[in-house]
Amino acid sequence: MKNNDYQQKQTEKYLSHEADSPKWKEGQVRFVRGHFEEVPRDLRIIDVGCGDGCGLEVLRDMGFKDVVGVELADKKIERACTLGFPVFKADMHDLSFFGNGTFNIVYSSHTLEHAYDPVKVLSEFHRILKPHGILVLVLPYPDMGTENHEAHCGKFPLHTDVNDDAKSLEKVLSENGFLTSWKQYDSYREPEVWLRAFRA
Repeated sequence: MKNNDYQQKQTEKYLSHEADSPKWKEGQVRFVRGHFEEVPRDLRIIDVGCGDGCGLEVLRDMGFKDVVGVELADKKIERACTLGFPVFKADMHDLSFFGNGTFNIVYSSHTLEHAYDPVKVLSEFHRILKPHGILVLVLPYPDMGTENHEAHCGKFPLHTDVNDDAKSLEKVLSENGFLTSWKQYDSYREPEVWLRAFRA
């Protein structure tokens, strides 16, 4: 898929607003509150693919101060910017606005499966994380539907279309510098895998 085609599809054809779906918004709240409760509030966090800012809102309400969002779609950025954190327009494949080792945590929910080159995105995540920084991912799993192949073009190189207890996905992470330390499954929104991995 060409980059222009990818950007048009993700910002127009498949544009959706999480904030307009109570179940999806609540799913974000459940995850962030559960996962970030024990995280020190002074750590620097980036939410890649922050969408309307549902995750940013929860992090703000939990007392995190040093948080930024990244989003590609202008309509989503408009909403996310109202939450008090800086939100940058960027493609997750190119986060060159941020220097090496900028963040303690990279958080990305229901985003990486949309990447046309998820390995390149993982390389960027690895680069912007501090040594031993943490990658927190939420992905559809198993991502088996045939109707979303174009929208979820990243599921094939990530192997989230393979129902093998996410072992193939963990191997992709390991091959790109991330050691999985925690994994859980959920189905509140849709079947998902929740992963935490350390930057090796």
